[in-house]
Amino acid sequence: MGTKQKKTVIRTVRVTKELNEILVKDANLKGTNLNAFISSILTKYAEWGRFIDKIGVFTLSRATFGRLLDASSDEAIIEAARLTDTPKAVMLAKHGALSLRAILDFIRAAAAYGGYAEYNEVEEQGKLVITIMHNLGRKGSLYLSNILESMFANIDCHPKISSSEHSILIEI
Repeated sequence: MGTKQKKTVIRTVRVTKELNEILVKDANLKGTNLNAFISSILTKYAEWGRFIDKIGVFTLSRATFGRLLDASSDEAIIEAARLTDTPKAVMLAKHGALSLRAILDFIRAAAAYGGYAEYNEVEEQGKLVITIMHNLGRKGSLYLSNILESMFANIDCHPKISSSEHSILIEI
């Protein structure tokens, strides 16, 4: 089963010599060509960066976030997860409304571009089964599962969400 190729356009961009050297070096380190590397940077911006930049999201390393979670009580983690409005703001900015499609798109983009998890989905016996794998530990799973429950509750959808130390399983 192949994926359908999207139509592309040719675009010429002028960059400084120094920027070009950085891009070529990083593309080589990633084992890809310059065109594919620049396309991935632009895709990340289009699908994620342009939305989170508007709401004041800042970068925090996984290790630091993990230490903050470890220093917090379970109750504080649950409350923080349920009170966050970042997912809702991003979904509304990107899709104009809250929907199952918007939530699934947010989860995919957050995992791909947020740098905290790996996302996988399969259709199994008429259900969509999503697995989110992370290295944030038990408290990370507590935080993420409560954010997810809150997101789905916004559209009156209540999938089965279960978690382990390094993963979240969502059955819709």
